[in-house]
Amino acid sequence: MATRLLSLLVGAFTDRFRTMADDTTIPADPDTMWPPRLGHAPTNSQRFAATPSQVRPARTFVAELLGDDHPCRDDAMLLTSELATNAIEHPTGPADRPQEFLITLTFVLNGVLITVQDPGSSQIPCLKNTGPYATGGRGLALVNTLATRWGFHRDSLGTVIWFELT
Repeated sequence: MATRLLSLLVGAFTDRFRTMADDTTIPADPDTMWPPRLGHAPTNSQRFAATPSQVRPARTFVAELLGDDHPCRDDAMLLTSELATNAIEHPTGPADRPQEFLITLTFVLNGVLITVQDPGSSQIPCLKNTGPYATGGRGLALVNTLATRWGFHRDSLGTVIWFELT
């Protein structure tokens, strides 16, 4: 279990930073580049069944870890809800494996790093151009707008989408 979690975090930290095509921002300081130096950063994880009723407990898990006064709390809760919903709506993992998702929250310098792992999907996570009347498809756009950085990692265990808030 610990080895799997460590490999997921390492995978998340080695991913390329994904942005929209028109993003031309350049980090001012090379020390702010991804991946962050974690050292002995506190990390907490919890598994949830891949059912719609588990989105709220996933959001509550993040909210309780951050506390009422954390400046990233509201954005972290919103983005966790979006990625948990994606993990429920889009997995196509092996039928012999229980359908669940794993939320991991790591406290990093000046913020938090949250990962959501699911059994995987046949599609690569990407931003969608949705119309004004679409009822879905805005989750990753919200992540792209609110998160300082985000990306994903895919391997034989599934897909991990991560985001950092500072």
